[in-house]
Amino acid sequence: MKNISIDLDRPQIRLLTMEKIERIHQASLKVLSQTGVKILLPEAVELMADAGCNVVDADLVKIPSRLVEECLDAAPSSITVYDRTGHQAMQLEGQNIHFGTGPTIQYVIDVETGQRRDTTMEDIAKAARIVDYLPNLDYAMTMGMSVGIGLHSYGLNPVVTDRFDFAAMLLNTTKPLMFSNWSVEGLSDCYEMAVAVRGGSESNFRKSPFIMVYCEPTTPLIHDRDPLELALFCAEKSIPLLNVSGPVIGGTTPVTLAACLVLSNAELLSGLVIAQLKNKGAPVIYGGGASPLDMRTSVNLYGGPQFCLDHIALKELANFYNLPDFNTGGCTDSKTLDQHAAIDYTMSLVQSVLVGSNLIHDIGYMESGYTACWEGIVMADEIIDYLKNFLKGIPVDKESLALDLIHKQGPGGSFVAEKHTFDHFRSVWYPKLMDRNSHANWTKAGSKDLKAKLTEKVQDILANHRPEPLDEQIVRIVERILERVKQRHPVKERAAGPV
Repeated sequence: MKNISIDLDRPQIRLLTMEKIERIHQASLKVLSQTGVKILLPEAVELMADAGCNVVDADLVKIPSRLVEECLDAAPSSITVYDRTGHQAMQLEGQNIHFGTGPTIQYVIDVETGQRRDTTMEDIAKAARIVDYLPNLDYAMTMGMSVGIGLHSYGLNPVVTDRFDFAAMLLNTTKPLMFSNWSVEGLSDCYEMAVAVRGGSESNFRKSPFIMVYCEPTTPLIHDRDPLELALFCAEKSIPLLNVSGPVIGGTTPVTLAACLVLSNAELLSGLVIAQLKNKGAPVIYGGGASPLDMRTSVNLYGGPQFCLDHIALKELANFYNLPDFNTGGCTDSKTLDQHAAIDYTMSLVQSVLVGSNLIHDIGYMESGYTACWEGIVMADEIIDYLKNFLKGIPVDKESLALDLIHKQGPGGSFVAEKHTFDHFRSVWYPKLMDRNSHANWTKAGSKDLKAKLTEKVQDILANHRPEPLDEQIVRIVERILERVKQRHPVKERAAGPV
């Protein structure tokens, strides 16, 4: 028998060898130092020029490898995120896993009618309440857009809806919040609300941040003005920043995964450099993930082997850089919550859990990121519960080996009535919604399939769960901020035109 050495404390996935990681890293450094990145904000260009970057034609910045390494050393390897009440909620480091929904989505499958429709501000609030209830969901994202696809939903100017979307979450869950903004002005307003939750003290907020901001470069290799302004604001205020690369494989990157990883990594590292130059030690979370371009349909995919492989590789690069990471799971290209959706949800969650990603988002996504499904969030909660039990692995010690009990019962014995069984049977996982009854008992109970039970569960949560309310004084401050925003940006009447 060969001697083998395996030291695992939990089931896990490994994909890239250290040699492959090093080659991707070195290739990324070459892209940054030789090809360069477009930086479309003068303040950021000035920061980089002062740090020794080579600026070509005003906005093409070539970043020396030395500076990348220095900024990687400056970035924190662990970020603590709190909840609205001030309690520690997530420690983003190592293989600590946390789960949340997805952002800024255009449609939702109505839980009452089963029909796909535009999202509303109320949908964002309801999704936050569902997250607040579910034990395996750790943070909420703005799962909808109050502006929908209309220009004047809720009588709001579309440029201000990000503040109202944020407030809808803030009032409906105590869990941490992740969101995007249309502008740095919008982020400043949301930050003001978050500081109000901490008693109006920026110092208190820095000690216990409960918000995270998502911003994204434009692949390939462009950092636009608005995301850069968001990133610099976050760095200055020590708001945890999701610096996310979301390329399209075969569209905005070469079709080979290695090349896609090089481009993504270059975008992520350059974004990290900018944040660290603004404020050394600024909390930055690395990651994202590519969507393969289906050449038959031109759809950017949210499932499939390449989707999973890219996300696993990015987590391994995050480990290489000793940075917290951001991954994707619980999403699908399916248009309905069917077997296709179950396959995509499960496979994407398996990869993100087994690789140990710190933040796993997009739970409840359907239709390649266009549609939200609340039943999908609840189904994902069940899958996550399954996987968390799976992660416990197999303890091997004197108690679990139970040699004395095996010897006591011997051949043909029964273990059902033993104290050892009573002490340990709860370590076996039991689902909350999946049915394990006999066919006869299942039929007697109404023959409900999982989809029907998921719908009933969502309806029950929305009817009966009441999140811990925000202090009334803080609610009034939030309302005053939103009213000020509306006054600052009134709705513009459409010009009359030919009918």
